[in-house]
Amino acid sequence: MTSGRPRWLAALLGLLLPGFATAQPVPLRPGEIVDPVRCDGDSAFTYALFVPSGYTPERKWPILYAFDPRRRGRLAAELFREPAERLGFIVASSNDTESDNPKAPNATAVNLLLQDAERRLSIDPGRRYATGFSGGARLACSLGWALKGGLAGVIGCGAGFPPEQPPKRDMPFAFFGSVGERDFNYYEVRDLGATLDRLGIENRIEVFEGGHEWPPADVSSEALEWMELSAMRRRLAPLRAAVVEVFFTRGMERGRAFETRGLKPEAQAAYAATVRDLKGLHDVSVPEAEAARLAKGGAEAEARRREKLDRQVRESLVRADRVLAAIASDERPPLLASLLRDLEVAQLKRRASQPDASYDALCAARQLASLSVRVSSTLPRELLERSEYRRAALALSIAAEIRPENPGVWYGLAQARALGGERTEALEALSKAVDAGFSDRERLESDADLAAIRADAAFAALLRRLPARDAR
Repeated sequence: MTSGRPRWLAALLGLLLPGFATAQPVPLRPGEIVDPVRCDGDSAFTYALFVPSGYTPERKWPILYAFDPRRRGRLAAELFREPAERLGFIVASSNDTESDNPKAPNATAVNLLLQDAERRLSIDPGRRYATGFSGGARLACSLGWALKGGLAGVIGCGAGFPPEQPPKRDMPFAFFGSVGERDFNYYEVRDLGATLDRLGIENRIEVFEGGHEWPPADVSSEALEWMELSAMRRRLAPLRAAVVEVFFTRGMERGRAFETRGLKPEAQAAYAATVRDLKGLHDVSVPEAEAARLAKGGAEAEARRREKLDRQVRESLVRADRVLAAIASDERPPLLASLLRDLEVAQLKRRASQPDASYDALCAARQLASLSVRVSSTLPRELLERSEYRRAALALSIAAEIRPENPGVWYGLAQARALGGERTEALEALSKAVDAGFSDRERLESDADLAAIRADAAFAALLRRLPARDAR
């Protein structure tokens, strides 16, 4: 890719070419996660490191670089630890990557992580991989483009490619995507799979029960196994019959489990994915027949019904964007009650809470999740940057109606109201944040956005409800 590549990644191109001279590895603790490992280039930057128990520097090892959007390197290392031990992967997971923060030192963090790992460890130059969640997934995709074939695959969790770096036919790495069925990025990730298919790029998209989060352990294991299968197909790794058999068995078991639950489209997709992933590596006649049987037995008809519901959600989100635009653009923005009515928040919450976990309920949950991120993050951030504090508070008030159990939403609303001079309303929102579980006393005492209400007696009363610093 010749355009759209972040400049900060350009320096990595020379670093990761085969034949890069590495220093002697330092003593490690194979089979354990070492955290933090301080980067030689700047000790302020650290990462969590796992090397499999059989590691020796005499051979070359595949490595998975991981990028969490909240600087939680150990979390990602733990998530991939079991399959990494079983398959023989190193995992190096940054403690310094972050999403939604333009000041985050992501450029330096990625450069230092890769440089340090390449110096310390014996890495197979043809088997470097990257993973990330949310903004970390976009970072991993950017790295894949920048390394021009130096990355064999990306495991993107909860997000896909940066808008300025979409996939193209010359994409040099395989892609395994995972997304929660209630994730606000659900449609983005599902659409990405179709795009990659159209471009002829090796990929797999897996949906799990959950929201916007790292995938569960079984999906993480499958992702790394899938990368191992990809390496076998491309002759980057020797055929490992045991790995192939485990993957085949799991695919068949997943298909049967979906059938038992009456989820025919999911069952058909599981069998079809098993065929696609293992063709040429295993006999796939059985899952092929099962997928065909389900297609004739109503799975495709149900899939078409769901596609219709999905289209309705997408159309509703387009309408919602027009409604929300009035908060930022109208001379006198609409009242909260009018916005909630036009966005159909109450109806969506009722549909999403249906006890039968129907697909209609899932669609409502996705729509609410998408609305929530718009009114709790994207829109208020834009308005706060313009010092439109009361408009930001209006957007955050919608978010509080959607997710009243979220203390972060109430806290953000308190900040916006305090900045806008609405002292009483700010204290009310802050009280609800504490009711919902907010407990960061240090932040409350030092947050400059709350300066307008810090001298109020009600603020002091709220502080008394929080644990003292030495009690936490």
